[in-house]
Order: sequence, then C-alpha cells, then structure tokens
Amino acid sequence: MKLYLFSPIEKKYREEFDQHTMLQNIKVTAFIALTVAIVTMAVRIASWFIPYQEMVSAGQFNEYRLINNFMVSSSALFAGLLFFIWKKAAPKQQNRYHFLSVLYTLTFTGSCMSLTFVAQHNPKNTMTMLLLGLLSVGVLLVFSIRNLLLIAGSAIVSFMLFFQLFQVSADTRSLNYVAFWLIITCFVFISRLIYSYHANYFIKIKTIEDKNREIEKANELKNKILAIVAHDLRNPISGIRSVTHLMQEYPYTKEQESKYLYWINDACKTADQIIEELLMAAKQRDADLLQTDYVSLNDWLKHVRDNWLQKADFNREIGLELPSQELKARIHTGKMQRVVDNLLHNAAKFTPAEGNITLGMKQHRGGVRISIADTGIGIPEELLPTLFDQFTASSRQGLNNEPSNGLGLHICKQLVQEHGGSIYVTSQENEGTIFNIDLPFTLL
Repeated sequence: MKLYLFSPIEKKYREEFDQHTMLQNIKVTAFIALTVAIVTMAVRIASWFIPYQEMVSAGQFNEYRLINNFMVSSSALFAGLLFFIWKKAAPKQQNRYHFLSVLYTLTFTGSCMSLTFVAQHNPKNTMTMLLLGLLSVGVLLVFSIRNLLLIAGSAIVSFMLFFQLFQVSADTRSLNYVAFWLIITCFVFISRLIYSYHANYFIKIKTIEDKNREIEKANELKNKILAIVAHDLRNPISGIRSVTHLMQEYPYTKEQESKYLYWINDACKTADQIIEELLMAAKQRDADLLQTDYVSLNDWLKHVRDNWLQKADFNREIGLELPSQELKARIHTGKMQRVVDNLLHNAAKFTPAEGNITLGMKQHRGGVRISIADTGIGIPEELLPTLFDQFTASSRQGLNNEPSNGLGLHICKQLVQEHGGSIYVTSQENEGTIFNIDLPFTLL
C-alpha cells in the first residue's frame, strides 16, 4: 500500500477521489451526528433517574447540562441537514455542502474537549473525551490535508486557550501537555493512514475499470474488424475467384487476358487497401514518436498530385492552387501523404468524371491550411456529425459502387492530430465538398 502521509493522491485521480470522499464524508457524518444525538439524548433522559447533580458541584452540573444541550441540538440539526442533502440533492450538488461535514467535525471534537475541560475539572481525565472525539472522526472520515490541518489546528488552539482556565493542577499539567501532543500526532497519523487506504482502494478500482474499458474497446474493435474482414474482403476475393474461374473454364483472347489480369490486380489493390486500413485502425500510435522531415509543402503537394495523375486508372485532372511563396513545415511525409491520398480518393469516388477536383494550400491563422475540394455529389447533412468516427455509419458506396468500410476518414483525423492539427469538412449535397487540414504554426 502506498502511503500518502504528506501528499495528496495522484493528479490523475485526485479530482474524482476528492468528489468521492466528500460524498462519503457527508453520509458518514450524517450517521455520526445521528448517533451522537441519540446517545446524548439518552444521557439526558438517564439524568432524570440518576442523581448526577449529587455527584458533582452545582456549577459543574450546570456546565455539563449546557454542553449536553448543545450536543443534542447541534447533532440533531446537522443530522437533519446532512440526511436531507444526502437524500434530496444530486451527487454533484451534495459535494457543495461538504463544509457541513467539516463544520460538524469541529463541533463534535470541540464538544468532546469541553466535556472534560468544563464539566469534569479533573486533570487526570482531561484527554479522555478529546481522544475519543479525534480518533472517532479520524477513523470514520477521510480528510484532505487541508481539512486535516484545519481540524488539528483548531484542537491545538482550543487546548492552548482553555486548558489553563480549567486545569489548575500544576502536578499533572505537563503530563497533559505531553498526552495532548501524542493524541494530536496519533490523530494525524491515523487519519493519513485511512486516507492512504481509501486512496489505494480507489486507484485499484479505477485501474480495474480502465482495464475493463480497454478490454471492451479491444473486443469491440476485434468484432468490427472481423465483420469487415467477413464482409468487405469477400467482394474482392469473390471477384478474383470469378475471374480465375473464367480463365480456367473458358477460352480467352490476349485482349481478354489483359482485362482479366487488370481485374485481378484491381481486386488485390482493393483488398490490400482494406487490410491496410484495418491495421492502421488497430495500431496504437504515439504522437511523441512522430518522425518528421522539414520539407517544402509546395514541392511535396506537387509530387502528391503528380503521383495521382500517373495512375493508370485515374483519368481526370486535379487542379493545384499553391501560394506564390514557398511554405516549409515539419511533417511525416508518409503519414500526411496517406491523408491527402485518402481525401483525393474520396473526392474521385464521389465526383463525376466531368467534375472538378482541386488540391490547394494557403497560410491560415499563423499555420498552413491544405484543402481538397471537389464538385461532386456532396455529403448529406445528417452524416456530417459522425463522418470521422471509427467504423462510422456515414460511410457510403462511391458513384461506381466502390466499397467503403468507414475507416478512412477516422485514420485521416488521427494522423492529422498526431501533427497537432485539425481536419474539418464543409459540404452541400449536389454542390461539392471541401476538406480542410489545418497544421499549426509550430510545424513551420
């Protein structure tokens, strides 16, 4: 067990743990106040039958009765308030009233101290009720360092102020001082042990919850990947099987052979793209390990555009709009090219042959904005909110029935975020779509 004697819980769990302990303290304090109210009321009723006033002087009995009345009334009041807050208020609202728990703790420990100081006037029993009060709250409640110091400090101040007034025996005064500081030390130490116990238990529970969530996410991801493997990979594999069946069973010309081989190659590319996206979705990336190169974005975007124009199956133009001045930035060229390639692929998939696709770049808010715009069919408004989600339901087949597994844009968003950037989309149906990639000035 890790001890938190002079430090709070780790920052990761601190706020939630503080909220948890405040809520717990309110409930426990309500029961403490109720118990004290019942016990002190029972003592008051017992005084009707037991002649307490004959056992002590009249002045001491009046002091004792005054303290008893105060404990009954204050405990009943705090019990009522705390039980009302516990039952009626929402958990987050309950924590606003945690000061009542601390205030009753001060009231209770002060009353315990006064029972000895005022009522008994007995130096040999000076520490009895103080010990009972401090150890009760120290064991039953979980205090932060601030509240613990407040309670201990109040006890110290009260002791120093009032001890001399009621304990007049010089023979036992020094022993009472020693006993008092031992009690305070034990109270602080026990309170921090209780805090440490609850903190360690809370961290273990939260760690288990975090692990369970990770397992659930992993299982969910596994199931979705299996579903895509079973569904989306079936199409290219079925296409390859059909073509090979044709080549085996029927005669074909040289021209047909080239066409068949093209179909097989295209199906293999589709399957390879699906597998690559699945691997990217399952892979855990760490932005701190991002390896970047300082490159000219103008030249890099030209290179990306030229690669697309050289593809055998790409039969359209891509406009290029670049600023007159050269812009340089630190990027992972492979990852950023994957982002731009994916967006260009989507633009081509949802833009008719007679439409326009434009790759552009400009300075924007101290950084750089790379844009991919098209004049295609656009994106329905209801699909926009979940467009970048993993395995999104917003995925659609292309104009030529090209498949989609709902991973491409999610991967794009992750790769852009690794660079500290953001990706946005604006679109209107039948008018076109614009994807904007904003890279921060820290990369320039």
